[in-house]
Amino acid sequence: MEIQHRSASLRYQVQDALRKEIIAGRLKPGERLVEKMLCAELGVSRTSLREALRGLEAEGLVALVPHRGTVVASVELDVARQIYQVRGVLEAQAVRNFVMHAKDNDIRELRSTLDDLSDKLQEMENRSIESFSGSEVLNVKRKFYSIIFGIKENSIVRDLLEMLNNRISLLRALSLGRPGRLKNTLSELTDIVEAIEQRDERRASTAALSHIDSAEKNVISLLNQQEEYLKGKKA
Repeated sequence: MEIQHRSASLRYQVQDALRKEIIAGRLKPGERLVEKMLCAELGVSRTSLREALRGLEAEGLVALVPHRGTVVASVELDVARQIYQVRGVLEAQAVRNFVMHAKDNDIRELRSTLDDLSDKLQEMENRSIESFSGSEVLNVKRKFYSIIFGIKENSIVRDLLEMLNNRISLLRALSLGRPGRLKNTLSELTDIVEAIEQRDERRASTAALSHIDSAEKNVISLLNQQEEYLKGKKA
């Protein structure tokens, strides 16, 4: 993490740096944020760090836990299910709108972004899961969705999803970090793009729902594993 100490206030620079680390999956759900270590790494005072942590707590990215201090927020199972239910409905509608209203140039840009994602996957195939940060893939996926949500007919859908953005990013980082998930994600997004290229509204929206359903199952499985692990530690 690096702080430039310029332009925006220091508190917001620290908050932005930590937010990126959390969303990229380098700071894991449940991980304790040790103030002394973070101050040394970022080169900032405890006052600036604590102000930034309060901001991240308001965003739902960190939580204050009794006897532990500040930790990266975890998403509870029932909340995760609700998020994916809402996300599935909204993204299926966004894809449907994109099929009906996107220009040919928009679709070509979507295909180009999918190719970028494929290239990233090739680059990362030989990496161990321990070295996987997910930030490269998450950046490409954000661009992918920004194209779909970028048309004016998706402005309301985009605004609604923006309210869930941080939590969705947390779950996405968790999901992509699981072995094998990257290849499945690429395959699922390819189905969506192929249907869009054919202007097949029904197939595209069905493929979008299928992608969200797969992501939900993957994350729910991981959250169940985490819950069992934590129960075992307490026992």
